[in-house]
Amino acid sequence: MAQTVISSLLLKILLVPMVGLWAFHLFQRRYKETGTRKRIATLSLTLVIILAWVAAWAFTRYGVADVYLIAVAAVAVAVVIWQRRLVLPYRARCVQCGKPLPMARILSRDSNKCETCDPSTTEGGGSR
Repeated sequence: MAQTVISSLLLKILLVPMVGLWAFHLFQRRYKETGTRKRIATLSLTLVIILAWVAAWAFTRYGVADVYLIAVAAVAVAVVIWQRRLVLPYRARCVQCGKPLPMARILSRDSNKCETCDPSTTEGGGSR
């Protein structure tokens, strides 16, 4: 039977970002009208992590050698790079004027614009 120490460790470690992203997704629901793309991005990242967790579970369950986890990691990174516009829509600066954005706007607003450039949305809820 192959060594599956890393797979067993990943089963525990991947639970933290999985639950964290899920909780973050619940936070983003507060901005339904103005943050749809970023909610989809959060779900996409969560899906990648869930698939990695399932792979680690299968490796542990069936005794597949941990060396093959390199292929799983390469596929996960390739998918994120291939779909980077969908998975990583976050910007730290306003796309219009270049001012730094507050964390709430970075994480929840699809427009990636500061309050000055996008006054139609408010921080607390959101209507366009």
